[in-house]
Amino acid sequence: MVGIGLLGLGTVGTGVVEILEERQEELKFLIGEEIKIKKILVKNIDKKREIQLEENIITSDYNEILNCEDISIIVELTGDLDQGYKYIKDALNSGKDVVTANKAVVSKHFEELSSLAAEKDLAFLYEASVGGGIPILKRLKGELILNKITEVQGILNGTCNYILSSMFNKGLDYNEALKIAQDMGYAEADPTADVEGYDTLRKLRILGTLALQGKIDESDILLEGISKITPFDIEQIKSIDFIIKLIGEVKELEDGFIAVVQPTIMKESSYFANVDMAFNSIVFLGNNVGELKFSGLGAGKLPTANAVLADIVDIVEDTYRKGNPLGERKLNNLNEKLKAEYYLRISLPEEQEGKVFKAIKNISKKLLSEKENIAIITNEIEYLEIIKLLSSLEIDKNNYFIARIIK
Repeated sequence: MVGIGLLGLGTVGTGVVEILEERQEELKFLIGEEIKIKKILVKNIDKKREIQLEENIITSDYNEILNCEDISIIVELTGDLDQGYKYIKDALNSGKDVVTANKAVVSKHFEELSSLAAEKDLAFLYEASVGGGIPILKRLKGELILNKITEVQGILNGTCNYILSSMFNKGLDYNEALKIAQDMGYAEADPTADVEGYDTLRKLRILGTLALQGKIDESDILLEGISKITPFDIEQIKSIDFIIKLIGEVKELEDGFIAVVQPTIMKESSYFANVDMAFNSIVFLGNNVGELKFSGLGAGKLPTANAVLADIVDIVEDTYRKGNPLGERKLNNLNEKLKAEYYLRISLPEEQEGKVFKAIKNISKKLLSEKENIAIITNEIEYLEIIKLLSSLEIDKNNYFIARIIK
């Protein structure tokens, strides 16, 4: 029997319990081992829960789990950055394999925890931290054995994709679409991490560091979220027969990389344009295997729990990649070379429009609007040059929306 210590009994933790109960006999038959949750760490022991649990399985004392000889795998699903990091580090130092869905911990402490697990000859697996139920990380690690991966990009946040799809297809404004996303459980009460792009950034940090085999930190990634998008912007994008998605991209360039999370405008016939509502999709490019595409539900109780349990099965069957999967390449950040055409909308009081319009005329390829909102398609230009210009004009971030155009 393989004993599990489950840290956290929220949405994903509950999903893990449910799937294990449903598939217990099949798991035992197919892998030859019974997988059993021995202890569950929670904050409030007395809280009423919808699932039936064995007596004395719940604890609020992590040491009770850490010191239990019957537990060999710690499954960390707390969602807490600092506490989650401590739990994982203590588990590895105590000789226990670790599975987590905590993208914030993996992103911030990727190198340290990967190195510690390799040093201890233990598993540190985190499939559920990127793409929910999409089995991307295991496949990426596998392809790295035979391929040089030069590019990875994707729609990595279901909340943002749902909001943008709703605005584009149903004519909703941003706040209406966000409220529905919250009601449906796609967005948190505080949606900042999703809509400002931080969730996508963390996932991209993990994917990019693995793919290029060199450290790409959170601070290396240029970031624009979607919270400033308006129905006016959607109208302009539709007028040029394009669609918009929040795309994360890491791409090898010369002796370095570009890394960016940005609203991205693309043709309606393009691959990512057809990834709708709360679905995610990830594409990576290998020099031998070519382009590989993955799509599916990027969040949710059962898809994410499924990814967690897939990692557990890999540990039990001893089929995960051993050692530290991170490379040691030293890569230069070349984000200053990120160059494209951009959609730029600026909303300002009428008395300021003349000065601003005159200043941005030099970077304009096509004028879309000059009344109420100034909206242009820029010439091909470096992204950081646009930001520099907007800063010099003292335009507040809340008063403009910018999106990269890819063709």
